[in-house]
Order: sequence, then structure tokens, then C-alpha cells
Amino acid sequence: MTLLITVCSAGSLFAEGNKKDRSLLERKRIEAVRIELAPKIDGYLDDEIWSRADIARDFVQYAPYNGEASKYRTEVRVLYDNAALYVGAMLYDPRPDSIYKELGERDSDHNLNADMFTIDLSPYNDGINGATFKVSVSGVQSDRPPRISMSMRGNSDTWDAVWESKTSINDEGWIAEIRIPYSALRFPKNDVQTWGINFWREVRRTREQSSWNYVDREIGVTFNHLGELSNIRDIEPPLRLSLTPYVSGYLEKYNSDPIGATYNGGMDLKYGINESFTLDATLIPDFGQVRSDDQVLNLSPYEVKFNENRPFFMEGTELFNKGGIFYSRRIGSRPNGYYSPYDDLNDNEVVTYNPSESSLINATKLSGRTRSGLGIGIFNALTSGMHATITDTLNEGSRELLTGPLTNFNMIVIDQSLKNNSYVSFVNTNVRRNAEKNDLYYTANVSAADFSLQDRSRQYSVSGKAALSQKYYDDADTDLGHMLELRMGKTGGALRANYSLEMSNDTYDPNDMGYLRRNNEFQNQLEISHNIYDPFWKILTTRTSLQYGYNMLYRPRVFTGSNLEFSSFTTFKNYWSVMLRAEIRPKGTDDYYEPRLEGWFFHSGQNLNLSTWVSSNMNKRFYFNIRASYQKTKSEYDQHEYSLSFDPGIKFSDRFSMSYKFDIRKKINDLGYASSDDVSEIYFGKRDNTTIENQIESSFIFTADSYLSLRLRHYWSRADYLDQYYLLQENGSLVPVAYTDNHDYNYNAFNIDMKYTWRFAPGSELSLVWKNSIYTGSDDIFYDFRDNLNYMFASDKNNSLSLKILYYLDYQSLKKRK
Repeated sequence: MTLLITVCSAGSLFAEGNKKDRSLLERKRIEAVRIELAPKIDGYLDDEIWSRADIARDFVQYAPYNGEASKYRTEVRVLYDNAALYVGAMLYDPRPDSIYKELGERDSDHNLNADMFTIDLSPYNDGINGATFKVSVSGVQSDRPPRISMSMRGNSDTWDAVWESKTSINDEGWIAEIRIPYSALRFPKNDVQTWGINFWREVRRTREQSSWNYVDREIGVTFNHLGELSNIRDIEPPLRLSLTPYVSGYLEKYNSDPIGATYNGGMDLKYGINESFTLDATLIPDFGQVRSDDQVLNLSPYEVKFNENRPFFMEGTELFNKGGIFYSRRIGSRPNGYYSPYDDLNDNEVVTYNPSESSLINATKLSGRTRSGLGIGIFNALTSGMHATITDTLNEGSRELLTGPLTNFNMIVIDQSLKNNSYVSFVNTNVRRNAEKNDLYYTANVSAADFSLQDRSRQYSVSGKAALSQKYYDDADTDLGHMLELRMGKTGGALRANYSLEMSNDTYDPNDMGYLRRNNEFQNQLEISHNIYDPFWKILTTRTSLQYGYNMLYRPRVFTGSNLEFSSFTTFKNYWSVMLRAEIRPKGTDDYYEPRLEGWFFHSGQNLNLSTWVSSNMNKRFYFNIRASYQKTKSEYDQHEYSLSFDPGIKFSDRFSMSYKFDIRKKINDLGYASSDDVSEIYFGKRDNTTIENQIESSFIFTADSYLSLRLRHYWSRADYLDQYYLLQENGSLVPVAYTDNHDYNYNAFNIDMKYTWRFAPGSELSLVWKNSIYTGSDDIFYDFRDNLNYMFASDKNNSLSLKILYYLDYQSLKKRK
């Protein structure tokens, strides 16, 4: 069956789908009505003032049948006064008793089984500035800045504006009534204004998504397709000033140590400098309640990249993602000199205190965009000096050693929007450490230029990026590095083709404030894909792609590998999805990074990788995802690996849900770096690497503003060396060698994160969090799961219970009360 689907989609490769009615391309227009007395936001459109408003109707499907009239009648009205914009939506439904109305946490709209109503709002009418406001029929709010380009990814879901919404279900469908205060928006000072606007509706049980102004699914992104809200007169941008002070307290217990108590306090500030620019600052922040990192056993030569979970660094950072040289986890990360105390010990000395994270003193963001489309962003953060304590066990004296000096992180972004959603940007990051400049405590500077140009049809584009990295020392020459990326092709429509070139030299290093997995690369890639958005047969949508890559080192310019990849992703009309992927590396790979020494490489043979993914209908009470892969490397060592992941979930009710994830990955006869004595002796070992991960997530939603969540994760990975070691040769091959060191390693990471959240007032929150963590590593290998658990739970563990209260104070609300 899957093969037939793949053949069907491939056979449609050059079909351009149904032609859309040209009348759909005309921008719709609705007139806003000024009022003196605001309607009561209660989820009922019974205030007489709503009858005076113009009506937005005749919604058009975005999916599944893009361009056809919606099967559901929707009417939206818009009012405004000197303080806010008011939107009232009547969403008719012939079966109101069948409306999906699952409850969830704020910003959980992606996975929520509930009907949705959404407003895309661009006060500058440019499809760039603005925000998206969404409410479910169950009252769950979601909001985010606009996603204005296909390259923008997920930090925006944590942006929380303060606005009001109420919903209700009646005999004709359901109602959404919304108030968006001007303090949540940025708009010009013109006497008469026209804003860009679009309204969306999703009927979850049929998966129909429709919009008031037509959105062509094959071109651009949704925020680029706005209608117009006209006749907004004589409104003044308000003073946008808010303070959010917080207090928090922690009870912590490590093993049998006495319970320790700590207290914190600080504040976030948001100030609208003018109608376009906003200053965000956090003073003495507390991120102790954020979700625990997913720690792993890292056998690779590359740094593990963790997700950002700290709210301040997730909100409003879209502009700072330009150039790709900002990785916020660098701020407050492990001090550069964390390991130096262990190399500076005298006889009878031990390290008794060594902080693994730098303390953040404050952080500030200033961002905005002028009416001419010029975006400006300034970011600054300061971390305090960190010291380790070294204790003399005989004399009972102690001394301190610097592990991280006072450090300033700074970033500047200038981004000019151009026609057709194009842009050109300049970005600079600078890290300055208050210490003598040496191999650890140098000054780092990275500058990047970034651009994207699209034609009027938004089907063809060219984009690129260039960057220069600099490191300054007191007693050595400045290190300079550079990189370049270029992409071009047909990026819209059904048939697409893209070519990309990426290269960086061996001294390019943006990692003091950014993240680069590896440098010294020269990569070429060509991709051809075909997308079908119009349903046919039993298929809802499908995407098929073919990709070829040819890779080299930048210096010396030598071949490292090539790959040919085929992938197909299909969603059926029953909302099951299937993905197929096959990749071959016909000439194997010359890996210049695994040996950990410059100039050396390890050659692995021809490689074949097959994988699949199946997802059931997420609308159902019980659903699941299954992923499986198999990889075979052609060599004398009989290398292969497989992985299997099973993720079932169940929705017990509209309030209570639970999901489970089981993941097993096994590398058999894997070959990897073990150690090196000098530049001529690099030892590799044959090992079996087995990783098993279990994860449980559950949530109970009391109301849309009160919920309890639980996340439990156990990660177990073991590297079992098979007493077969090899010496790496200059041609990348391996020769057996006698070797006695033990590199076996058994690693466990166990975390429990339980959090109760109560949003007791707009923008205000109380949170109670319990955390339990165990991290163990040993050269004793366990093969039995139960034996490993017993060992892990007998190891050191840390428990913490914390309470945090933050309260939102808005100048406009305080002024109104006064």
C-alpha cells in the first residue's frame, strides 16, 4: 500500500494541481467601527453595539481543499475605542454537541483537540509587524509574533501578551469574544490607519481550516496573506510600561544532607520606547523552575545542543535569530575554566565547590521595526565572576580559583524588510571577559550578513549568509575565520528545486555566543521536491523529494563523502500519516572529526539507511506514533544499527491526558575514538552502544488558567567495548593493536518535573514545582534493566520543591483604576 502511494505521488510530479479562482487573490476589506462604550467580554454577542459593526464572512478553505468555500458559516465583527480592539466571532456549526473542546495549557494549540478561532493582526499592514491571537472553544489562549518566513522556527510560542477572551457554545455553534488592548500591539501614529488582518477558523473533527482572506497554500507563509481593516481613526499609541516582580523560595535536599532553603526576588520590565520599539529587561532572574535538560551520553566529538527553556530567552527573539549566530544557552552556561581547578591541585588538595553554571546578573533586549521596515535589535546580558573553592585536607585551609570572569554578552541586529517578503540583515555578537586575554578568557566577535530575495510571485528565491569570526588575545595574534552560505531555486508551487552551498574555514568559530557543530566544511546540495495539496484518491497531502549532497573539507579541499536521499511524506484522508526515507552514501565517509586530531581521518564504508514513521489520527482518544530505522555499513567489522520508537497517548477526558514514549537505539560493532597518546597514535575501539529511553508526560487541566503537568524521563545508555582495539592509520584504516585501558561506560539520567500553574490574573502566575534528578556514570556495565535501576536509585539524588509568584503590573490598568 505504501509503495502504491509513493508511486502515485511520484507519478504526479509534474502536475500543478487545480487552478485557483483569480478573484480569490483580491484582498478583502472590512471597516472598523469606533465605539464609546465597550462591550462586556463574556462570550456572548448580546451587547447592542455589535449590531452596528461591519461583518467579515465568506471564509475560504486553507485545508483540505485550498481555495474552495468553507463548509461552515462564520461571521466576524470588529470594534475599537481609545484603549483596545474588540473582535466578536459567531462560528456556526450544525452539530454544536459534536464540537471538540479539549482543555490544555496556554499555547498548547498545536496538540489541542478543540475548535479554534485565530486573528492575524498587522497594524503596519506589511505582513511583518504584528501578532497572532488564538483562542479555543474551551477558552485556551495562544499567541505569538508572526512567522514571516519559511526559515523561522519555534521560540515564539512562549511570547505571552496580556489580552482578554471569553467563549460560549449555543444552539447555533460557538462564540468567541476578544479584547486586545493597544498595549499588546505596536502601531503608527497616523490619524487614519488601515491595518492588515485575517481571521481563521479550525473545525477539529473534520480538520477543515478556513480563513476570511484567501491564503494560497503553495506560496509563502500564512501571515503574508492579510486582508485589510480600514477606517481606524484618531487612536494614540499608549504608554507601554509593565513591571512583573517575582518572589520565589526553594527547599532542596541532596542525598542525606540537611534540607537547604533559599529565597530569591527580582523583576522583569517591559517599556515601549515609542510606537515601534520595546525594551525588555530582567533583573536577577530565576530560572530554577524551567524544565530539566535532556542529558545524554555523548560519544561523538561534537557538543550537545540543548533546547532553550528559559522564558526571557525564548520570548521576542525572532529578530535575533537572523544570521544564525545566536545560541542563547551560552549565557549562564558552564564557565570556560570549569575544569581548570582539577589541573591546579597541590598535594592533599581537593575541589570542594565548583559551580557548573554562571550566575546571570541581568539581561536586556531592545527590538522593533520602523514604518519603513527597518528592524533593529539590541541584546545585552551580564554574568558574574565564578570561582571554585580548593580545600587543603591537612591544613584545613582553602583558596579560590577563577573559573569564569565577569562576562558581557552583546548583540546588534539591523534588518531591512524589502518587497515580496524579502530582507537584508547585518548582525554582530560580542563576548567580552573581564580578565587577562588567554586561551580561556579571550574577547570574541562575530559579524554576519544575511539576505533573502523573492520575486513577485514568491515562487523563486535566492538567499545567503556570510560571517566573520574574530578572537582577540593579549599575547597572540587574532584568530580570524569566515563562512559563506548560498541558496537559490524555486521555493513555491507544487514542483520545487533548490541548490545550496555551505562552506566555512578551519578557524571559523562563532561558539562563544552561537552554536556551530563543526567547521572546515565545503558542502553542495541539490534537492527536487513535489508537493500535492489538493486531495485525491485516499490522500490528503503528500510531499516527495530527492536530494543529492557532495561534501569536502574546506582546507585541504579533499572529498569526505556524498549522499543520495529519497523521502516521501503522506497524510491520508483519515488523518494517518506515513513517512518513508532511504539514504545511501555510496563511497562511505572520510570523517576528519572523530579522530580528535587535526589532519587525521577515519574511513567508514558504504552506508545504507532506511527509516519509516507512522502516525495515527491525533483526533482519536487513543493515538500513537511509530518510528523505525535500520542502518548498515559495508565493512569487515559487520557494523549495523537499528532504532525503534513507540509513542502512544490517551485522552481520558477533555481535562486529563497521558502519553508514553519508548525509544531503543542499538549500534552493533560500532567503531569510535577511544584515546590518543600523541599525534601518531590514535586508538579506536569496537563497541556495542545501547540506549533505552522511557518518558511519561501527563497533564490534568482544572480550568484554562489552572493546570498540573508531569514529565518523567529515564535515559540509560551503555558503551560496551568488546576488547578489540585498533590503531588508526594515515589512510583512514584501522590495524588491530594490543590495548588494556577500560573505556566501558554506563550512564543514567533520571528526571521528574511536576508543575502546578495557576494564572490567577492577566499576566500573573503562581507556580509550584517539584524536581527530582539522578545522574550517574560508571565503568561498570549493566545488562539487566532491573539491576541498572537498582544501581541508579542507590546513587546520589537531588530533590527540590519551589514556589514562585509573579505579578503583572500594567501602567494603563493602574492609571485606569486611579
